[in-house]
Amino acid sequence: MRYLNSETHSFTDANGITVSVYEQLPVPALAASFLLVECDGKSSLEEIASRDDMYGTGAEGSSYKIFDENVRELAEVGYDLAKLRTLRIPV
Repeated sequence: MRYLNSETHSFTDANGITVSVYEQLPVPALAASFLLVECDGKSSLEEIASRDDMYGTGAEGSSYKIFDENVRELAEVGYDLAKLRTLRIPV
């Protein structure tokens, strides 16, 4: 649903298969208020988002907020949560 407003482009690979690709969205600005949480590398972003002290039970869908807030750091470590010490959780 987040990508509903972004344009799609058709891409044809070397085998002649055409797929739709979404246009890249800009990286959002960092949140003004956030929590710092230690990252053990064992928990997924969905599990972290659904903790009672974060966004609450059933809030797995809000994990994109955590991803967007930490996308630069995640890209630097190859999207491996085990290599991050802390995560910024936007409030």
